[in-house]
Amino acid sequence: MTMRRSRRSPRVLAAVLLAALLTLATAFSAALGNAATALIMGGSSHPLSIPGDTPEYIQTYIAGTDSNYIAPSGLCGLPCSLVAVYTPEQIRFVTGLFDLPFDESVAIGQANLDDCARGVSCTVTLAPYTATVSQAVADDEYLVFAYSESATIASKQKLQLIAHPLDGTVSFLLLANPNRPNGGILERFVGAYVPFLGISFDGPTPTFSPSTKPMVTVDIARQYDGWTDFPTNPLNLLAVANAMFGTVLVHGDYYDVGTPQLQGLYQDTSYYLIPTPITPLLTPLTWVPLLGRTLAIAIDAPLRVLIETGYDRTVNPGKPTPARYLYIPDLFRAAIDFAAAIPTGWDDAISYLAGDPDLRPFHTEPATSPYGVGGPPVYAGAVDPYGDLPFDEVAPVEGRHDAARREVDEIPTTADAAPPATNSEATETDVPAGGRADPVRTDDDVDDAAAELPPTDVIDIDSGIDIDTDSGTDIGTDSGTADPDIDTADPEPATLTSSPDAESESEQSSPPASATTGPDPQ
Repeated sequence: MTMRRSRRSPRVLAAVLLAALLTLATAFSAALGNAATALIMGGSSHPLSIPGDTPEYIQTYIAGTDSNYIAPSGLCGLPCSLVAVYTPEQIRFVTGLFDLPFDESVAIGQANLDDCARGVSCTVTLAPYTATVSQAVADDEYLVFAYSESATIASKQKLQLIAHPLDGTVSFLLLANPNRPNGGILERFVGAYVPFLGISFDGPTPTFSPSTKPMVTVDIARQYDGWTDFPTNPLNLLAVANAMFGTVLVHGDYYDVGTPQLQGLYQDTSYYLIPTPITPLLTPLTWVPLLGRTLAIAIDAPLRVLIETGYDRTVNPGKPTPARYLYIPDLFRAAIDFAAAIPTGWDDAISYLAGDPDLRPFHTEPATSPYGVGGPPVYAGAVDPYGDLPFDEVAPVEGRHDAARREVDEIPTTADAAPPATNSEATETDVPAGGRADPVRTDDDVDDAAAELPPTDVIDIDSGIDIDTDSGTDIGTDSGTADPDIDTADPEPATLTSSPDAESESEQSSPPASATTGPDPQ
């Protein structure tokens, strides 16, 4: 007996030391940031529920959303539980002949989101995302992630929380927001109603949460996405046509498309813009073999100047801006910029074809603004911002899922279940988007726990069209819509910005891949 005790004593001592180390590690993690829950919603046709979507689809969408936006933003604490929240995501005649009208779909989704945020039983799909259940996901801190149609749900939920606040903290991360105050189509035509689709144009996402307890919000749009970057003057038919092309060719892909640039600050919200290198009107030309992309580049510079005459880029993106039918830019200035853009486009095409950025035989300078030759800077200023906001450059983290930091079970590493590849030129530090949250750890801190996920060839986020990246043809359909009456199983006990004047590093060299969500609300 004495011999046995002496042999076990080193094991007992090791167990005690291990327990002490785990206690210290837990305390250290708590010091780095507060645990939080990300309530993640999908886009139209993708309710993030089973049935409705496949487990592989939900895994892919959650992983891509985390690595591209949630983790770099720093808006979700450590650890961050990633929860897929059910929302119908339907628009009658758009997602299905007998689907819910838009307003009714949004109302059902908001009711479920509100239950989740208030810590009562709600319909969710938890890791490893193989079953949809009804249970509470109570926490003291939430990040609401919304894309496209679900951004309208999030906008309504934010307004409700302003009127009926929670004890905890809620922040918002919105992509392709149709309620964006300046550019969102539901604000451009505020007060309108489309009866056969059931869409109410209900105005802007609120930005006026209490400054003493702000609901920190980050709103990210892609340039020329017609749902969230609609022209200021709808009578500019060229700009409108370009935006309409953007609803199909831009709106459905928000992954691996370049680094968002800080566009403006407005009260509790930071706005970002992802530049679009080739205008949507010219994107089909890039699919033509051999010289198609070269021709598109040559034409893009002067065409972009004309398109931008439909926008007033000097207005802060957070200022509610309905359509201005009498808006006319400085036409003399526009004529000068158009004349200068013609040889600029030639030089752009020649340098692209030669593979030499310094080869510009017409001696023009490349446009420094995503708005084209003579365009203003992206950053449109700050209006009553809450707190001190840094303007540091932040790039998305590389395409990987931090299993140590995220409370998510292992995600399949097959190509079919992989998240979209992310910007490979990520910086070593992540700074909070909007600068109002504790920064996430550096890439070096998470390398040991990172799980590599290969990119997919065709990714479908919310456009409703699956486009082959080689041919530019539609090769399939979306996963379908969810039945509003889900049979749930019994539950088991940043960033995103570059400096204001920086250019996007992305190239639209092929037809856009959608990135895992389905046909859009609009």
